Amino acid sequence: MKLDKEPDLALEDDAPDLSQPPWPDMLATVPVRSGAHPLLRRVEGRFFRSVPASRLDNILDPPDPKSAGRYHRPGESILYTSATFESAVAAISGYMSQDGMPRMMVPLRISEAFVLDQHDEEACKVFGIERDLSNEPWQAALAEGREPASWRNADIARASGADGIIDRSRKMPGAWHLNLFY
Repeated sequence: MKLDKEPDLALEDDAPDLSQPPWPDMLATVPVRSGAHPLLRRVEGRFFRSVPASRLDNILDPPDPKSAGRYHRPGESILYTSATFESAVAAISGYMSQDGMPRMMVPLRISEAFVLDQHDEEACKVFGIERDLSNEPWQAALAEGREPASWRNADIARASGADGIIDRSRKMPGAWHLNLFY
């Protein structure tokens, strides 16, 4: 797939402004679908996914079954996205310097996902999430033969019925990432 011009990165008229963190009112806690916990946040709008250029035809495919990431074990499906183009670039910059693979940013429209927001201290307390554990280096834990602490937080979010988990950016203060389980 070849793009003849820069993609339009403007938000659609009816989409919320997702360039700012989701507090206090932007992504209000709302009563959600049957069975969903009321402390899950409803999220929708435009997000950005970084994909290797070789996978542009498969941007929604799950990770390789042998791969692991901050919020998934080998064999688990997850879709890592970022709220802004800039935060997506920051999130993958370290991986790009490690593997040198060319990547593309793909805008995605997410509609009505109910997620555990790690900015929400009350929700984290209720669910038993230790949100600072998500900031620990997950690759170092694997290299040491330990389970990354962020996997426990993802397990709790999955068990709560959440569609995903909001991750606080470690590289850009105020930035955030939406990671969807599927």
